[in-house]
Amino acid sequence: MFFSKSMRSSSCVHEPTFRRLSSLCLLLLWCGTALSLDSSRELSQFRHEVWLTENGLPQNTVHSIAQTTDGYIWIGTEEGLARFDGLKFTIFNKQNTQQLKSNYIRTLLADRRGALWIGTAEGLVRLFAGKFTSFTTNEGLPSNTIQAIYEDRQGNLWVATATGLGLFRDGTVTTFTTKERLIGGSIQALFEDNEGALWICTPYGLGRLKDGKFVNYTVRDGLGSNGVRSIQQDRNGRLWFGTLSGLSSFSGGRFTNYTTRDGLPSDRIMALCADREGSLLIGTANGLSRFKDNRFQGFNAGDSLATNTVLSLLEDREGNLWIGTESGGVNLLKDTKFTTYTIRNGLSSDFVKSVYEDHSGSVWIGTDGGGLNLLKDGRFTNYTTRDGLASNSVLALFGDADGNLWVGTRGGLTRFKDGVFKTYTEADGLANDFVTAILPDTSGDLWIGTLGGLSRFKNEEFTTFTTKDGLGSDSINSLYEDAVGTLWIGTSGGGLNRLKDGRLTAYTTRHGLLDDVVYRVLEDSSNNLWLSCRQGIFHISKKELDELASGTISSITPIAYGTADGMMTRECSGGGDPAGWRSSDGKLWFATIRGVAIIDPQRIKINEQPPPVVIEEIRIDDQSIAAGEKIELPPGKSRFDFYYSAPSFVAAEKVRFKYKLEGFDRDWVDVGTRRIAYYTNLRPGTYQFQVIACNNDGVWNRTGASFGLYLKPFFYQTYWFYMLCVLSLALLAWLLYRLRVRRIEAQFGAVLAERTRIAREIHDNLAQEMLGISVQLEVVARTLPPTAEIARTHLDRVRLLVRHGIAEARRYVWDLRSQALENKDLPAALSETARRLTAETAVEIQVEVSGTFRPLTRLVEGNLLRIGQEAINNAVRHAAPKHIFVNLVFDARRVQLSVRDDGRGFNGQATDQLTAGHFGLVGMRERAEQIGGTLSIHSRNGSGTEIVVDVPISG
Repeated sequence: MFFSKSMRSSSCVHEPTFRRLSSLCLLLLWCGTALSLDSSRELSQFRHEVWLTENGLPQNTVHSIAQTTDGYIWIGTEEGLARFDGLKFTIFNKQNTQQLKSNYIRTLLADRRGALWIGTAEGLVRLFAGKFTSFTTNEGLPSNTIQAIYEDRQGNLWVATATGLGLFRDGTVTTFTTKERLIGGSIQALFEDNEGALWICTPYGLGRLKDGKFVNYTVRDGLGSNGVRSIQQDRNGRLWFGTLSGLSSFSGGRFTNYTTRDGLPSDRIMALCADREGSLLIGTANGLSRFKDNRFQGFNAGDSLATNTVLSLLEDREGNLWIGTESGGVNLLKDTKFTTYTIRNGLSSDFVKSVYEDHSGSVWIGTDGGGLNLLKDGRFTNYTTRDGLASNSVLALFGDADGNLWVGTRGGLTRFKDGVFKTYTEADGLANDFVTAILPDTSGDLWIGTLGGLSRFKNEEFTTFTTKDGLGSDSINSLYEDAVGTLWIGTSGGGLNRLKDGRLTAYTTRHGLLDDVVYRVLEDSSNNLWLSCRQGIFHISKKELDELASGTISSITPIAYGTADGMMTRECSGGGDPAGWRSSDGKLWFATIRGVAIIDPQRIKINEQPPPVVIEEIRIDDQSIAAGEKIELPPGKSRFDFYYSAPSFVAAEKVRFKYKLEGFDRDWVDVGTRRIAYYTNLRPGTYQFQVIACNNDGVWNRTGASFGLYLKPFFYQTYWFYMLCVLSLALLAWLLYRLRVRRIEAQFGAVLAERTRIAREIHDNLAQEMLGISVQLEVVARTLPPTAEIARTHLDRVRLLVRHGIAEARRYVWDLRSQALENKDLPAALSETARRLTAETAVEIQVEVSGTFRPLTRLVEGNLLRIGQEAINNAVRHAAPKHIFVNLVFDARRVQLSVRDDGRGFNGQATDQLTAGHFGLVGMRERAEQIGGTLSIHSRNGSGTEIVVDVPISG
């Protein structure tokens, strides 16, 4: 923007990127379809709302209204500034905003960058990016009393004060006073025309500044009054000036003046607004007026305006008109989908029971207590019992081909023709004076709705349908036949019913209907059914109803209308027929308890402006924090409240929201109209909150608003702490494992020591003693004489038993002494065993390992070691070899052990004898089978022996 040096140093704020983008997006949204009040409607037909101090306004005199790019409406009063989002006010005053030195807000300007400029009685204040900055005469202003603020096409800021004009441009302030030929000092309004000239309104006349030169205009030049308070330019280029003595226009170098004689409600013009449809809206001291097609149309306190004195006007981006009044608060006029006629428009009673359009296009409206009304050429004519009507409670209307209008009342049936009423009652043969619904169909049958069901009169016979036949309710309110002959039935308590091809289908609130009491059924040109009920008026497509009847879908989604769409009340009235009518121009007329509501389905104005979405406040543990691109929070925060809004004023109560907290929510959360999001006990981490909104017609702002949130963790919630815990647990597990391994090793060591001791005792004592016995028996056997054959025989038996015992003792020792595998793998244990068995012999032994070594189970390793040990020991003791070759081969699916010597060898018979005598080969085979392997022996006399063990192993 533009500041003097002192202003720049004190208030230059760098706008965050996301706010600049948001402002840009909002400006783009504003460039969409231009909306404005429908100029074909009277001002009194627009929906009117008013907000006073009772509703949250700080004070009821509104001097200025502005709308910023974020969609908020800002209202300047004599007791502070109010921000409005359609539902609630937020107040800023000198008590809560120190930059505001005065609560008297005289003027407001929302610039193109999204800043709000606030002119007060004690200086200028700027609100930008959530920060207030004040400017006074210290920054170069001519006066602290700010009267008007204007931004020209170049982005320069013009500030009108009580003593002169200030221009902020290129960081400098230029002051204009009467010394520079400025007419008067107290400036009331500023405006730049299409030619780039700046017009200055003062109590002393008009000033025009172009190319640095002033040209002044007063009453001498044709101006209606020198006291000029407001200025506007219409889309035809004509300038309009509001003065204290009427309205002046300037075109072609000439002034034209308008006063109350031309239709103005007052000559004291306070505010002007040129809307997007080309109308000029005029705020006067006696209400609001609209100038369109050279005609003035008024709207004042008699038309529900809070007060007659209009001080300010604003057309917002949705086309709504905001009206600031003196002591009457802020008023709002907005276009609606419905037009409603009430007693203010000439209707005799607001309680309408029936509506009918005759062949001439005139509309007849039956009321409850107000008689019969005729709407023709925009004017109402009322008929009552004074004119011959049987009763002022008109329940039913029907016109026949002869031009008769039949009027059903509580007092009988009245025929109206050629301006004359004739009444028929029970005395004339009428069955009952209480007349309700009748419908002739296209085939000539007559359908009669009663309190006891639906009857069809055909061929002089009645056929009746009741709840037993599938009817939702026996109480019939409305009948309608569509173009294909389907009969649609509105009931009391049974919803909407369809009679098609002789089959009844009921649609109720269980299927999505607004109400089970349907007063009237109409159809538009788009094949939609329009229904009136106590909950309002709604429409649904016949295609959707057919799909529900066929079972294709399970529910329907009607579109509902109510007071937000222009109805005086959403409650429609029933008990009369027809309680609604489709006129020849396609408009739908519905009876309500507060007038007759009219809508043109083909001209429904859709609000195509998606609402801007704003995050208003972020509260963490009940403390408010400023919003930003990303918020970092210390650990331990538990309650998160996010307040958001979407300023939209056509129907603020219909604005709906969805939000999502990325990192927590998996999908969008549809919260309807709720404007706050709650979260508790979020885990530490990074989140992104996003909220989107749609307006009253379901047009979504998919961009929405968002901010990032980072919740810092406690040290015990960090990943490194988790990793430390994992490592600690792993270390603890490893220590426990090692402790258990040591305990098992200690237990195994004790068992092994005991086994070693037993083996040593067997070897050193029992085996040696038996060996000694064997030697002694050998000596005895050699010393026996040849004649002692019997003794020799017994002695040989003893010798065999002793040898067998020694062999068994040796085998037991080998079985017990398995310490060779302790802390060693199989190749190392084989090498150690081979060296030990050949240590005191002349035999050379060689151990080789080939293939990729693979760890084996203890069972496999133990048995292979014992087989190898037995094979080496047998070769050393019995084969007299010079060399022994041990080869251990590892393969992908097997392991093979071979022990080969170059000793004397033996044949198959010797093998059997050796097996029978020493059990060594049997033991090796058993061990091989125990581990799932096979053992083979290859030997020949004089060629040595080879023992091969082949054991399969799993991958």
